[in-house]
Formats: sequence, structure tokens, C-alpha cells
Amino acid sequence: MKNKMRIMSTVMLIMSLSTYAKSQSGIYKSAADFKNDKLTNENVCGNRKTIRLHDFFWSMPTIKVEENGKKFTYRKSELYGYRNCKNEVYRFYKNTEYQIAEAGNIYVYTQQKNITKSKGFIVVNAYYFSASPDGDIIPMTLENLKNAFRKNDKLLAVLEQYFNEENVQEYDQAHKEFKLNYLYSKSINNQ
Repeated sequence: MKNKMRIMSTVMLIMSLSTYAKSQSGIYKSAADFKNDKLTNENVCGNRKTIRLHDFFWSMPTIKVEENGKKFTYRKSELYGYRNCKNEVYRFYKNTEYQIAEAGNIYVYTQQKNITKSKGFIVVNAYYFSASPDGDIIPMTLENLKNAFRKNDKLLAVLEQYFNEENVQEYDQAHKEFKLNYLYSKSINNQ
């Protein structure tokens, strides 16, 4: 019994180390690089932070990236985005980072916002979308979706049938994607 436990714990340790070793951060220079998962300045995640945004008080136009001991500085406006060691992917748009929540037919982004309350503030997710991987990032409202996709009859029908201003940002836990992308994909596949 002890041998089985040792073998199991050794296997678990090896699996976790191999997963850890595969976790990598880096930058995406273009939307095509993002779609092909081609990282530049790729780093195996470890104890050091290899991407520094310098955005604590204000949004800086550059980031610093370290690769194999060498430091590189890039303008955010010249990059698509980056992946951090938590496997979260962010896109740069007008020198601001937006987390890519879903890269479906419609790209969905989130960004944390501080909302002032009477005794401090709370942090909430604000939702955004783009019509393509490198399209403009727009607040995710029903009106904005209808305007952005005004020539897309299938999507407009989905928006009219299933959504209102309160549920347009809803995530479908059963299908593990945003309800908007799920229903839109179904409408495309039922042609």
C-alpha cells in the first residue's frame, strides 16, 4: 500500500512539474500570432516576473519583457497583447489592457473597474467585444452589438430573440462559453 502511495505521489509530482514547465508567458506581436499561439519573448514561468506593464498609477505606453536575461522594451501600440503565467491573455487597445475572456465568433473582453460606494469601492468586471481579433474594442451593450453587426441578419435575429440589455453579457456555464457566442454559433450551423 505504501508503494502504491509513493508511486501515485511521484506520478502526480511529475505531472504537476511537466504542467508547470509548459506554462509560458510572452507577447503576441500581431493578431495572427495570437490566433496561431505564436509567442515572442517566450519565457517558462518561474519565480521572476518576466513582463512588466508599469501600470500601477497610470497607463504607460510601453512594456518591458525579459527573455533569457535580456530585456526588451516595446510600445503597446505596436503589439497585439501578451499571455501571463496564469495563462491569461490580454490584448492591448489604445495603450490599455483588456483580458480576452473568449475568442469566439465574437471576441469578448473583460476589464476590472472600481465602482465607488459610500464606504469605499467595489471591483466589477466591465464587458467589451470586438467583431474580429483586431477590431475596435467596444462596450458590450445590446445597442452596440446591433450597430456593429447591423449587416449580419443571423446575429441580429439571435439578439432580438434571446437578449435584452440585462443579459447580453451572460456566461453559459453549461456550455462553457458566453451565451451570445453559443447561440450565434448554433444559428450559423443551422443554415
